[in-house]
Amino acid sequence: MSAQRGLSRPDPTVISKIRIENFKSIADLKMKLGRVTVLIGENGSGKSNILEAIGFAGAIAGNKLDNDVLFARGIRVTEPDFMRSALGREVDGHIVEKRNEVRVTFDSALLGDSLVCEAISSEKDGMHQWFPLHRIDEGDVSRFFESEQCLSEPFKEIEILRSQIGSHLKSNSKKKGYIQKILQDEEGWKRLDAISRLNLGSQARLNTESTKIGLPDYLIYAPENTRLRGNGLEGFIQPLGTRGEGLFALLQSFNGPAQKEVLADLKQRLDMFGWFKDFYLPESNGFVPSQLQFKDRWLTPEHPIFDQRSANEGFLFVLFYFALVMSTRTPRFFAIDNLDTSLNPKLCSALMRQLVELAKTFNKQVICTTHNPAILDGLNLNDEDQKLYTVQRDADGCTGVNRVKPPKLNPTPMKLSTAFLAGLIGGLPEHF
Repeated sequence: MSAQRGLSRPDPTVISKIRIENFKSIADLKMKLGRVTVLIGENGSGKSNILEAIGFAGAIAGNKLDNDVLFARGIRVTEPDFMRSALGREVDGHIVEKRNEVRVTFDSALLGDSLVCEAISSEKDGMHQWFPLHRIDEGDVSRFFESEQCLSEPFKEIEILRSQIGSHLKSNSKKKGYIQKILQDEEGWKRLDAISRLNLGSQARLNTESTKIGLPDYLIYAPENTRLRGNGLEGFIQPLGTRGEGLFALLQSFNGPAQKEVLADLKQRLDMFGWFKDFYLPESNGFVPSQLQFKDRWLTPEHPIFDQRSANEGFLFVLFYFALVMSTRTPRFFAIDNLDTSLNPKLCSALMRQLVELAKTFNKQVICTTHNPAILDGLNLNDEDQKLYTVQRDADGCTGVNRVKPPKLNPTPMKLSTAFLAGLIGGLPEHF
């Protein structure tokens, strides 16, 4: 392998903690993240919901909550009632009232305070839509209502709020109470949100803060075999689509002089496949390349080259993951759903070790899900950059996580895959 160009000290842009509230099967979940975080659990436990909640927060931060944009991020979009937690929870004999807002909170050393991404759904023109909520402070509201812009702005929502607050803004003794009342009212929040997006700059501040930790660009990647074997055409998301679109074009960008060492490193890492000798990128000529050319060390000289249509499925998935992590054009923070797809168990372990090294080298943060315990054997839980959680549903059906701590020292340590299959760390079905 080429020498690691890792960071000499922890990167403050890495998100250290997240809290997810009221999203799909998640009522209230807290997690510490590493540079690489792995989630494992039974089918339907909510692993993908955790990834999607982060993607939803990224959409809030970018103020892009249209269904088509959410879908392109890798989020399974459904009716608002099922995007919010649809689970009734009982506390002290009483059913907890369902909340309208979805909230995701992030902590990072780079952020002064916790970053809160929050949204509510509302019906507009007969359609349900999501709107960001901004925790606007009272000073923002006061300054805006006293500004010339507010007095001259012919915006319906401003007129409604102006009539609600009225002349009480002129009285310092009453101003605070009236503003607080508006801020606590859901309809008032909707109106203030509309105003803030146009006038108060709260959305701009949210986007600026979230950009520091790479949140607006966050995507959930789940490559598909047919897309990886396709004609290389680019998708809605640039430069690399969540299902594998655009891979050939992205690899083309590795051809430049500045990426020469990276491309050589990528090819060397592919030596984990015994048949692989090399791959070639066609000349671009201004068009997206339609084929990759591979060289098999065991093929005869008469037919030494084949394209992606004949390539091994697992190889294409690994090629996708390496390009994703090593490219400077892909997100700094992203997720991979079902990392083990189409991979041999031993290859799973080797891939996990490679991804951890590459994430450190290329300053990426990744959270991924798996069903294959062999993935776990590629982790070193004594490294704070690597974290493992089992995911399960509680008695009320709510998704929860349990962090797997480093195993205690002993002469013959048990593999994490063995501990998982033995039921020692959780994450396995218990009802059959």
